Amino acid sequence: MNAKQGNTRFWFVILAIFFGNFSSILNSGTVAVALPFIMKDLHADLNDTQWVTTGFMLAMGSIAPIVGYVGDKISYKRLYMFSLVGFLFTSILCGFSWNIGSLIFFRILQGLFCGAILPATLTIVYQAVPAEKQALGISLWSVASMFAPAIGPTLGGLLTEYYGWKAIFFMNIPLAILAIILAARYLPMQQVKKSGSLDYVGLITVVIGSTSLMMYFTQGNKIGWGSGLGLMWISLGVISIAGFIWRELTAQSPLLNLRIFKYTTFTFGIIVNCIMTIGLYAGAFLLPIFMENALGSSSLTVGLAMLPGALLMICASLLSGRLHGKINPVYPLLGGVILLVIATLAFSHLSMTTSYTFIIGWMICRYVGLGFSSPNIMTLSMSAIPRESTGHASAITNWLRQVIASLAIGIFSTIYSVKTQSHLTQLSAGGSVKASLQEAASVLAMNDTFMVACIVTIVAIPFIFILSSRSKPAVPAVSKTHSQGK
Repeated sequence: MNAKQGNTRFWFVILAIFFGNFSSILNSGTVAVALPFIMKDLHADLNDTQWVTTGFMLAMGSIAPIVGYVGDKISYKRLYMFSLVGFLFTSILCGFSWNIGSLIFFRILQGLFCGAILPATLTIVYQAVPAEKQALGISLWSVASMFAPAIGPTLGGLLTEYYGWKAIFFMNIPLAILAIILAARYLPMQQVKKSGSLDYVGLITVVIGSTSLMMYFTQGNKIGWGSGLGLMWISLGVISIAGFIWRELTAQSPLLNLRIFKYTTFTFGIIVNCIMTIGLYAGAFLLPIFMENALGSSSLTVGLAMLPGALLMICASLLSGRLHGKINPVYPLLGGVILLVIATLAFSHLSMTTSYTFIIGWMICRYVGLGFSSPNIMTLSMSAIPRESTGHASAITNWLRQVIASLAIGIFSTIYSVKTQSHLTQLSAGGSVKASLQEAASVLAMNDTFMVACIVTIVAIPFIFILSSRSKPAVPAVSKTHSQGK
């Protein structure tokens, strides 16, 4: 195969994983915007309707740990295509849901398939893309995983406004079909592993543990963090995850190979990745609330305000991939995190008179920072992993991101709620509570929550310096980095 043919094949491989990755993640952002319309159309209350997103998130987090085992057994190409077919049919079923119960059930099924797509596509990049192009491949993979949630509210608002909420599910059909065709034609078949049996004890403990922890973090603000039910969920989650870790470190054929944490470059990379995920979800969760409640913006306006930053994020991510091999990836990673810290700090100074220019400008800063940092932390952490273990590393990365995302949303919603009540008490000073005081207290609480997010994000910087001391300048070939971080 000559260079031109190899370059053409590379882009078809990227397109095959891009459309699947993009559509599965996009589905989360579009549905969130449509929840009020779903409530009205299906005659459901808020508590039931929230399970359309909560059930989906729980399913995604629960399935991720098994991806490494299944991918090794049937190949990641087959796993990816099977997940795409499942995503296609569950999207159709969601569109034809006749009540809230059926929609929640189909969304949970959809979450199971979506939860396998992300780690499968990340593994395919490392197994199917030539070593010298893997950094660019990861950048393009990151574009899909970051751009989709950024554009989701915009697209979801448009589709729901003009075509109804069912359109957000039917939109997945052409994207999924295109991804299936490209995957069947251009993704190579990897060698499968015949040895080893399914670790049922590991599977049961990780599913129970993941589900319990995510239930606690997503529902804790509603059921009470210290309530009997809340303590039951967190206790069951911690005990189950502890049992899972012990099992995986002692089993002959573990469900998830936790021994890859011996590669310290991967371990520190995971820590930075989790901290960045917390910072990412701070903006994704808080800004729409501020714009809708304080500024009176529509969901479509919120989405449009985020769009410029999302587009520039693509450029930053592509540039980051092009710079790989020319400069140490730690430099754009550090620069990206610093931009994320500065933008988060800026959002801790919101007011009732904050302009859209202020929001859009700092959102651009925020997304550009993510565009530079996200692909590089993925490249750095995965560079320490041997090729045969990339599937397990991808599964661990995506599993932790799902759990951390739930934790971030739960903690930030609690801080926001507690601080709102605290500021409201101070502002009312024993008098009657007016609507204007409620809004002022909400904005002050928003600022406090963003400040917490800023402090958490700053914690990533020391770990980046540790990574810098343990990482050599960017080396494209995976084989040259296996010994890195030991």
